[in-house]
Amino acid sequence: EAGLSAFALQDVNGNPVDLKNFAGKRVFVNLWATWCPPCRAEMPAIEKLYQAADKRNTAFLLISLDDKFESAKKFAQRKKLTTPIYYPSTHLPELFQVQGIPATFIFNEKGELEQKVEGAVNYNTPAYRSFFGAPK
Repeated sequence: EAGLSAFALQDVNGNPVDLKNFAGKRVFVNLWATWCPPCRAEMPAIEKLYQAADKRNTAFLLISLDDKFESAKKFAQRKKLTTPIYYPSTHLPELFQVQGIPATFIFNEKGELEQKVEGAVNYNTPAYRSFFGAPK
Protein backbone atom coordinates (compact mmCIF):
# COMPACT_ATOMS: atom_id res chain seq x y z
CA GLU A 1 0.00 0.00 0.00
CA ALA A 2 1.82 3.08 -1.21
CA GLY A 3 0.22 5.91 0.60
CA LEU A 4 0.52 7.72 3.84
CA SER A 5 2.15 4.82 5.63
CA ALA A 6 3.05 5.50 9.21
CA PHE A 7 6.47 6.94 9.72
CA ALA A 8 7.67 8.98 12.62
CA LEU A 9 7.66 12.76 12.48
CA GLN A 10 8.04 15.31 15.21
CA ASP A 11 6.43 18.72 15.35
CA VAL A 12 8.16 21.96 16.34
CA ASN A 13 7.61 21.15 20.00
CA GLY A 14 9.25 17.74 19.65
CA ASN A 15 5.94 15.87 19.90
CA PRO A 16 5.67 12.69 17.82
CA VAL A 17 3.19 12.82 14.96
CA ASP A 18 1.65 9.78 13.31
CA LEU A 19 0.54 10.19 9.71
CA LYS A 20 -2.46 8.00 10.50
CA ASN A 21 -3.87 11.11 12.23
CA PHE A 22 -4.48 12.54 8.79
CA ALA A 23 -6.63 9.67 7.53
CA GLY A 24 -9.68 10.90 5.64
CA LYS A 25 -8.06 14.23 4.76
CA ARG A 26 -6.43 15.56 1.62
CA VAL A 27 -2.77 15.86 2.52
CA PHE A 28 -0.04 18.10 1.11
CA VAL A 29 3.46 16.85 1.96
CA ASN A 30 6.44 18.98 0.97
CA LEU A 31 10.07 17.92 1.43
CA TRP A 32 12.27 20.97 1.77
CA ALA A 33 15.34 22.43 3.46
CA THR A 34 16.56 25.92 4.30
CA TRP A 35 19.72 25.38 2.19
CA CYS A 36 17.63 24.75 -0.95
CA PRO A 37 16.90 27.99 -2.91
CA PRO A 38 13.99 26.53 -4.99
CA CYS A 39 12.42 25.28 -1.73
CA ARG A 40 12.58 28.74 -0.24
CA ALA A 41 11.26 30.24 -3.48
CA GLU A 42 8.08 28.16 -3.48
CA MET A 43 7.28 28.68 0.23
CA PRO A 44 5.20 31.87 -0.15
CA ALA A 45 2.80 30.14 -2.55
CA ILE A 46 2.51 27.09 -0.26
CA GLU A 47 1.83 29.43 2.65
CA LYS A 48 -0.94 31.21 0.69
CA LEU A 49 -2.50 27.89 -0.28
CA TYR A 50 -2.35 26.68 3.32
CA GLN A 51 -3.94 29.86 4.65
CA ALA A 52 -6.80 29.57 2.15
CA ALA A 53 -7.33 25.80 2.51
CA ASP A 54 -10.23 24.28 4.39
CA LYS A 55 -8.45 23.01 7.52
CA ARG A 56 -11.29 20.68 8.47
CA ASN A 57 -10.49 18.18 5.74
CA THR A 58 -6.95 18.99 4.68
CA ALA A 59 -3.52 18.71 6.27
CA PHE A 60 -0.23 20.31 5.28
CA LEU A 61 3.12 18.90 6.30
CA LEU A 62 6.33 20.68 5.45
CA ILE A 63 8.99 18.09 6.25
CA SER A 64 12.39 19.66 6.81
CA LEU A 65 15.44 17.76 5.56
CA ASP A 66 17.82 20.16 7.29
CA ASP A 67 20.54 18.58 9.42
CA LYS A 68 19.21 20.52 12.39
CA PHE A 69 15.50 21.14 12.92
CA GLU A 70 16.50 24.41 14.63
CA SER A 71 17.45 25.88 11.20
CA ALA A 72 14.01 25.09 9.81
CA LYS A 73 12.25 26.49 12.89
CA LYS A 74 14.20 29.76 12.68
CA PHE A 75 13.47 30.05 8.96
CA ALA A 76 9.75 29.48 9.56
CA GLN A 77 9.70 32.12 12.28
CA ARG A 78 11.59 34.63 10.14
CA LYS A 79 9.25 34.07 7.20
CA LYS A 80 6.21 34.05 9.53
CA LEU A 81 5.08 30.71 8.11
CA THR A 82 1.87 29.36 9.59
CA THR A 83 2.08 26.12 7.59
CA PRO A 84 3.13 23.41 10.08
CA ILE A 85 6.70 22.19 9.79
CA TYR A 86 7.89 18.75 10.87
CA TYR A 87 11.09 16.80 11.15
CA PRO A 88 11.51 13.10 10.34
CA SER A 89 12.39 11.02 13.41
CA THR A 90 13.16 8.01 11.24
CA HIS A 91 14.22 7.39 7.65
CA LEU A 92 11.62 8.54 5.17
CA PRO A 93 9.63 5.72 3.57
CA GLU A 94 10.47 4.51 0.05
CA LEU A 95 7.73 6.68 -1.45
CA PHE A 96 9.52 9.83 -0.31
CA GLN A 97 12.97 8.88 -1.66
CA VAL A 98 13.52 11.51 -4.34
CA GLN A 99 16.41 12.69 -6.49
CA GLY A 100 16.10 16.28 -5.37
CA ILE A 101 14.04 18.74 -3.39
CA PRO A 102 11.68 20.44 -3.21
CA ALA A 103 9.40 17.48 -3.74
CA THR A 104 5.69 17.58 -3.09
CA PHE A 105 3.27 14.69 -2.63
CA ILE A 106 -0.47 15.25 -2.67
CA PHE A 107 -2.75 12.55 -1.29
CA ASN A 108 -6.51 12.22 -1.58
CA GLU A 109 -8.86 11.37 1.30
CA LYS A 110 -8.24 7.66 0.78
CA GLY A 111 -4.52 8.18 1.34
CA GLU A 112 -3.75 7.54 -2.33
CA LEU A 113 -1.02 9.54 -4.02
CA GLU A 114 -2.72 11.93 -6.46
CA GLN A 115 0.30 13.88 -7.54
CA LYS A 116 4.06 13.89 -7.08
CA VAL A 117 5.96 16.99 -8.11
CA GLU A 118 9.75 17.28 -8.09
CA GLY A 119 10.97 20.85 -8.32
CA ALA A 120 9.52 24.21 -7.33
CA VAL A 121 5.96 24.97 -8.39
CA ASN A 122 3.45 27.73 -7.74
CA TYR A 123 0.84 25.94 -5.61
CA ASN A 124 -1.34 29.01 -5.16
CA THR A 125 -3.40 28.28 -8.29
CA PRO A 126 -7.15 27.74 -8.86
CA ALA A 127 -6.65 23.98 -9.37
CA TYR A 128 -4.73 23.44 -6.12
CA ARG A 129 -6.96 25.86 -4.21
CA SER A 130 -10.01 23.96 -5.39
CA PHE A 131 -8.49 20.56 -4.44
CA PHE A 132 -7.78 21.82 -0.91
CA GLY A 133 -11.21 23.39 -0.48
CA ALA A 134 -10.06 27.01 -0.65
CA PRO A 135 -12.35 29.71 -1.98
CA LYS A 136 -11.80 30.31 -5.70
